[in-house]
Amino acid sequence: MSEDAKSTEDMIDNSGKTSNEGIPITDDPIPEAVTGGAKLQADDAPDPEGNYAGSIRAWRTYCDQYRQTKSKRHRIVMQQVANCAFYGEMDIAYVLTVGLAEALRAERAAQRGLYPDALYSIVADGIARGLQWRKINIKAGGSHYRRSAEAEASRDRYDGWTATEMVGATIEIGKHSLEVGLTVPQILKALEERYDIDFKELEKKWKQKQPRHSAA
Repeated sequence: MSEDAKSTEDMIDNSGKTSNEGIPITDDPIPEAVTGGAKLQADDAPDPEGNYAGSIRAWRTYCDQYRQTKSKRHRIVMQQVANCAFYGEMDIAYVLTVGLAEALRAERAAQRGLYPDALYSIVADGIARGLQWRKINIKAGGSHYRRSAEAEASRDRYDGWTATEMVGATIEIGKHSLEVGLTVPQILKALEERYDIDFKELEKKWKQKQPRHSAA
């Protein structure tokens, strides 16, 4: 095995230690998966010391941005970007900066066109039940610079998914695929136009009518 191949294999093994939960997002202390991955990448760089320092600097900046991020979906995206930075073969600092900005930009764009989460479950899962539920596979959509460290099924479908995952989601039926992100909006928009309703406003009113649970 060549040194380059061995280095890549070592990096995969190193980051794989956290594959069930994803890269721990902290810089106090910096996780071994981060320092180990940065070192392995730096070993193959023309300027090992500068490359390593750049990766660690990018990681600290990334962690600071993560701490300031309140959106649950944006935090999931950021976790997936971190996983990609250390599971993939692209430059770590590049993924944590340029890649992160692109992933969050794509998430915001997807969010703007999204209908309420519950309606995706009502419509898409309703279709799935009519197509022999046990024989289909529902997969979340993905995008560049992101890698999920857990099965999507471990998060509630669809309110536990990011907007990008919902827009790109598919229901696989044999050799055919039903695109959730296209099908659901088309059905809902057609109903809105026919009956002069707004599902987003209706969802807000529905939520307002729900009883509020007091903190224990």
